[in-house]
Amino acid sequence: MSGDRKSKAGNGGREQVTVSLPTELVDTLREFCRDKKVLADIVVERALAEYFREGDISH
Repeated sequence: MSGDRKSKAGNGGREQVTVSLPTELVDTLREFCRDKKVLADIVVERALAEYFREGDISH
């Protein structure tokens, strides 16, 4: 088990997850990231963190 932790140490404890998004949302995300010069991974991570931080996750 500690071997797994060592191998994931470089990614800050993150786990890779794949999601499917509607094409329009992907286009919006790409444009936003290009304009703000940020990675889409960070935008999605922060958006999901905020979504679940709101307390009521039964949206």
